[in-house]
Amino acid sequence: MLRTGMGQMTFAFNHITTEDGIGLNSDVVYTTYQDEKGFIWIGTSNGLQRFDGTKFINFSSGNEAGQLPISDLTKIIKGSKNELWLHFQNRGEVGVFNTFTFQYRPVKVNPERTVPVRRDIKLWRDSKGGIYLSIWPYGILKYSDQLDAFIDYDGFHLPKGWISTPYLFEDTAAQRFWFPCADSGLAMYDIKSGKTYTQKYNPIQHPILQLYTKESPPSEFFIDSKRRYWIFSWTTGHKRKCFSENGLPLQDTAGLAENDGYQELRYFFESKRKGLWLYGLNCLYNFDENTNRFTFTKGSNRLIDYIQYTAVHHMMEDREEGVWIATDNGLYFVNSGRRNWDVMNYLVSAKNGSAYEITDILQLKTGEYWLSSWGNGILSLNNKFQKYEAGIYNNMPSFAGVRSTQYRQTWALYQHTDDVVWVGCQAGYYFLHDPAAKKTSYHELKEAEGATIRFITSDSKNNIWIGTQRGHLIKYDGVKFTALQKFNTIIRKIFIDKQGLIWIALEGDGLYCISENGSAILKHYTAGEEDGGHLFQNMAFDIEQLNDSTIICAAGAMNFINKKTGEVHWLTVADGLPGNSLVRIRRDHLGNMWMITTNGLCRYNPTNHRITPYGRKDGVTIAKFTKEADYLSADNLLLFGGSSHLLVFKTSEFNAEDTPPDVMITDFRLFDQFLPVDSLLQRPQVQLKSNENSFTVNFSSLSYLLREKLVYYYRMRGISDEWVKADRLGSVSFTSLPPGKYTFEVYSENIDGVRSRNIAMLNIHIRPPFWRTAWFLSTLLTLIALIAYAMHRLRINRILAVETIRNRVARDLHDDMGSTLSTINILSSMAKAKLNSDAKKTGEYINKISDNSQRMMEAMDDIVWAIKPANDSMHKVVGRMREFATNVFEAKDIDLDFKVDDAVNEVKIDMEGRRDLFLVFKEAVNNAGKYSKCSKASVRISVESNKLILIVKDDGVGFDVKAADGGNGLGNMQKRADALNGKIQLLSKPGDGTSVTLTVPLN
Repeated sequence: MLRTGMGQMTFAFNHITTEDGIGLNSDVVYTTYQDEKGFIWIGTSNGLQRFDGTKFINFSSGNEAGQLPISDLTKIIKGSKNELWLHFQNRGEVGVFNTFTFQYRPVKVNPERTVPVRRDIKLWRDSKGGIYLSIWPYGILKYSDQLDAFIDYDGFHLPKGWISTPYLFEDTAAQRFWFPCADSGLAMYDIKSGKTYTQKYNPIQHPILQLYTKESPPSEFFIDSKRRYWIFSWTTGHKRKCFSENGLPLQDTAGLAENDGYQELRYFFESKRKGLWLYGLNCLYNFDENTNRFTFTKGSNRLIDYIQYTAVHHMMEDREEGVWIATDNGLYFVNSGRRNWDVMNYLVSAKNGSAYEITDILQLKTGEYWLSSWGNGILSLNNKFQKYEAGIYNNMPSFAGVRSTQYRQTWALYQHTDDVVWVGCQAGYYFLHDPAAKKTSYHELKEAEGATIRFITSDSKNNIWIGTQRGHLIKYDGVKFTALQKFNTIIRKIFIDKQGLIWIALEGDGLYCISENGSAILKHYTAGEEDGGHLFQNMAFDIEQLNDSTIICAAGAMNFINKKTGEVHWLTVADGLPGNSLVRIRRDHLGNMWMITTNGLCRYNPTNHRITPYGRKDGVTIAKFTKEADYLSADNLLLFGGSSHLLVFKTSEFNAEDTPPDVMITDFRLFDQFLPVDSLLQRPQVQLKSNENSFTVNFSSLSYLLREKLVYYYRMRGISDEWVKADRLGSVSFTSLPPGKYTFEVYSENIDGVRSRNIAMLNIHIRPPFWRTAWFLSTLLTLIALIAYAMHRLRINRILAVETIRNRVARDLHDDMGSTLSTINILSSMAKAKLNSDAKKTGEYINKISDNSQRMMEAMDDIVWAIKPANDSMHKVVGRMREFATNVFEAKDIDLDFKVDDAVNEVKIDMEGRRDLFLVFKEAVNNAGKYSKCSKASVRISVESNKLILIVKDDGVGFDVKAADGGNGLGNMQKRADALNGKIQLLSKPGDGTSVTLTVPLN
């Protein structure tokens, strides 16, 4: 009757393929391995991948030499810290992959002899960390650290010519290695003694070796946790044998022939909970300890407990006791932990194999369960969900017509306080059964007017309330039946709340609230109401009470009804409900609401208002078929039933009281480039450039089992201190962050609000552009300050220069013009006094006045010319010199030779210097013109050795320099030469002309 029961363990397989959109790169999966952190590494026909419970990441880089190949990765085993050993079977390549740096390096395989082309290779690791290659039919090679290569290894001392198949076994408990040598026999290497024993050499009288003096040489060998020896051979057909440690044959291989087709049983796997599995080509078996036989696990897609494959390549158990099955049809996952044994998925069928339409569920006070059905009467089960005969229909009277059949078309179950069970049936019939007396009485409810009885319950006063297919609400007070209301549609549920009010869920007409005695309609809730609130839809299926003031109605969404105000609010798909198709709702002993939608099972936690779905990973496979009935048992078992399906589970098994695993930052993607997150986490902070300000942080609790049961919260300190709820994919992107220091933090929280112990953190520093760095800003400020200071100094210098010029001009005016004007004034007075008395003397005075005036005008002209900005160049100075000399010497009819080097025009001399240079030149020319009596004169201006040289020379009468009186002219020339930091040289002899040389150093 029960195709699946407590005695036969079942598995809820979860299937992961390339079509799931989470990144699996091939449906051909060869191997899996979980590292210490919790990442699951996958080997497929397209190379290496990593799974963090949410998504797969590719690590294959290409087919070039030294790159991680895109090829059939058939084995992954643990290496040293942060290293994985990889075997690419078809390439014949072995290599090491660093999970820290994502770098791969091939490792040489150096056999001493030629390896057969047709071979079977296994990469394996012993309990001491040694890495081996078993090659059939060649031998064993071991990895050498010194040579960084695999070399032939004879440390197990197998007899000459004996070659082990790859299906050897290390017995860590007894410290032995077992080698099935298919062409020779069975060999055992004892680690303690360093000796190898066979069936031919067995001085220790090992019972298993003694067996193989007669048995065929084995090809596969395994010892399970119960010390059963599983030994298979292929010499004369596929022989599968099991022995005790004493060598006694066991019958535990029963069931291994269930597969009618060809199969190759090659591999053994045992989970922590002692679940034993055998697998290989076209086979996957699980050993059932209750029946001592194997169950063949393969079938068509319509069967819920089986999977599809041609070959099972590998099995692995993760740290949460989940089993991963690598096949040529994708990855399968099954939760083999405690929950699966407390979640029961039953397939129920009638004796003739037809569907069993479950309509209601009841637990009797004695602990048994009854399931009502349409057409098959009552199914009675004991508290272990095994069928028993309750004798309900024994001695059933003969009824005319179809009445007997209608008593088997059962719809409603209820056990009254007197222990009598009421069963509502088709066409207004019902029967009462006394379990103690095993007597049944059959009745017709006239008040139902031939309508099917759909629901039966009672209130606190022991009144029994009955609802029918046509909407009759009937009350039985222990004496008589009274029809109180008629709604003209199916009554799906009658619910009596804590205050005694009666709530009626109707098909197509919403929800009614009725007075305690059933006579008055207090409130009618429909989808069309506008005053005070309305239902999500009019199709109402179920009712529960959340608290004293709130009723929940399953009408598409969860409809929360405030009894005091009449207001209604919903919880829908937008709030996490698996679908707006809620049909069943039941409150457990902790106040959680368990619900069935057309998309399966979920739970509502009224404390944190979270809705959590449950599915195959939780062992729940048939929830969407259990839409017709529900029941909470006395021992807190929750039952949901429907068409041929019964779901039973302990609600406590889904309580998430344990602290969830800590979150791990799994990936850091800068733009489209993945950075090795392990190396990033080793640093105090991630250093990024100013333009590297857009990145994605991925995180996970590394739990596939809890993926839908955890909520992640994150924040980025430096942007906000508020925690933000993340999506279930565990990915947060940040774009165009300004330079600064940030700290990314994330934690997880389970469905009951329990946080992970630790917060995962990642410090990030986005460096500012160089023009925003402290050194640049400080340098810039210093430069600005220096420029400001320089400008200030320039301004001050200009003011001082102007002041100097003014002082100089004032001094020159005072010295030159002041004295000249005084002379003119004196001469004018003297001329005026002699005007009438001495005409000759007056004429001399007037001539002197004229000469002084001329000299004063020249001095004034020199001063004005010197301070004029247009004359600030040596080119202008030289031009003025040429003009002055020409005027002086032409007036005296003296030939002038004036030569200037081109380099002179590039000389830079300040205004004072130019004026002093000109006045020295002027004095020298004046002296030559006035006193030398020369016929020729020459002027030479040149630059030599960074010195300006001025030479004024004549061929006049000359004079004795030593005898000269050193008048004002020569003295002024010397002063002005000193102002120029130069030297002046005067060379002259009587009758030999005069030469004046001025040498001025240039800066």
